[in-house]
Amino acid sequence: MKRLILLACAASIAAPVLPLSAQDTVVVTGARQDRSSLNAYLAPSRNGSGPSAIGVTRRADYFVTPLFVSSDTRNYEERREELFEMLGETLKSADAQGIDIVAGRYKLEPVTLANMRELPLTNGNRPDTNRVQIYARIPLRGEDPNVGKTAERIEEFVKGVPATGRSFIDVGTTGLGIDDPEQYRRAVVREIAQEANAYAKLFGSDYGVSITGLHGDLYFQQSSETEVFLYIEHSFSIAPK
Repeated sequence: MKRLILLACAASIAAPVLPLSAQDTVVVTGARQDRSSLNAYLAPSRNGSGPSAIGVTRRADYFVTPLFVSSDTRNYEERREELFEMLGETLKSADAQGIDIVAGRYKLEPVTLANMRELPLTNGNRPDTNRVQIYARIPLRGEDPNVGKTAERIEEFVKGVPATGRSFIDVGTTGLGIDDPEQYRRAVVREIAQEANAYAKLFGSDYGVSITGLHGDLYFQQSSETEVFLYIEHSFSIAPK
């Protein structure tokens, strides 16, 4: 079962990859912010000489858009049935248009007609309103994937989903998704080693480098409209051999 990582597009938010198996991934949300400065690892240094972190930038695998399927009918049971009926229509429409619908708090998994009623029902933004959150997932394909065009596609898709009673769908900001980020850990470590050794060589052949922190969490942030930056918090010191 394929899972992915979701990266918030509204702000560059770093989050660690939790211990995962080969195909597992996690979802990143603003609630999991781990640094006081959102762009601490992406912003240029003070004198503008370059980036402030060592890591790997790669193209994301998906555009991912949060969708909130809701109903504000006063009676709870009617509201719940309206909501899930519209969710069912959403799944049917998405399947016809080649759009994947996934859901989850940290791990995203496919939503189907068989499991959709297992999704958590939460309160909406108004009184007597409930909703479920899902995500529309579209692979990044072609030479020039465009988040704006993808967002427009999702908006048109949502407009075509038939409503039941007082049900409706709110559309969130389109972000990025990436599969199995742990597969890039070795590449990140390689970049760190190369950079640290390059600094050590500046002091001459009698100096070596010591690196700590490489066993720590792998972090990720959105770095552009279509790219993700992955890094490990670490430190290195240079001393005579």
